[in-house]
Amino acid sequence: MSEQTLTATVDVERFWRDGYLTAPAIFSTGQLEALRAESDRLLHLCTEQAQRYARRIEWEVDHLAEGERAGMERVIRKLEPVSDLSPLFADFARHRGIVEPVSAIFGEPVELFEDKLNLKLPGGSPYPWHQDWVCCWRAHTDQLITCFIYLDDADASNGCLQVIPGSHIGKPRLPFKPGSRFEIDPAYVDTSKAVPVPLRAGEMIFFDAYLLHYSDLNRSRTPRRAIIYTYNPARLGKVNEGRFPADLSL
Repeated sequence: MSEQTLTATVDVERFWRDGYLTAPAIFSTGQLEALRAESDRLLHLCTEQAQRYARRIEWEVDHLAEGERAGMERVIRKLEPVSDLSPLFADFARHRGIVEPVSAIFGEPVELFEDKLNLKLPGGSPYPWHQDWVCCWRAHTDQLITCFIYLDDADASNGCLQVIPGSHIGKPRLPFKPGSRFEIDPAYVDTSKAVPVPLRAGEMIFFDAYLLHYSDLNRSRTPRRAIIYTYNPARLGKVNEGRFPADLSL
């Protein structure tokens, strides 16, 4: 596919206007089943060897309100990174159906910045309103686009993403809620403009590093797993390489 043809298939103008784009699934049914099985394998591996993989684990109990913690004591919320543990996830980080749309938006080749696996299993915690660059990446470039791929059908019941279109414009660095280094102060979030983004398994959302986004508690009996790849222009190099130290040997 030529660069001209590729650019024509991606609404670059809309991305920069709204701060996000949705995209159809690029995976076959078999590939999606393999990705879900790999997600389960990584979850089991890191749960069983939690000491070894502690640096890449976030636990649900650290993010749930007290009344929502029952039965969640050993449930993992997020694993970051995962591509070094999974050749399958590493291969998909280079998939043309992901990399080429991001390259079209940037107008140049890209490199993988980081990857992670969000689990959001039944009872899984909310991700409060936040901006990825403000809460996570201030030490790195802000020239970043994330591809968020649902591995399960996602809707309001199991915590699909919600976004505020246009909230990235001007690269605002909104202040945190007092006492938090993640959640944006609610006084700066106009939730009346929030747009839920429910999608089917395999469908994708590309979004800007400053876009305000949120996902609710998983109130269903089904998981809402997602693999998340973030990219920067290749001319900047692998700016996130070495961010995560090697796992401790047992």
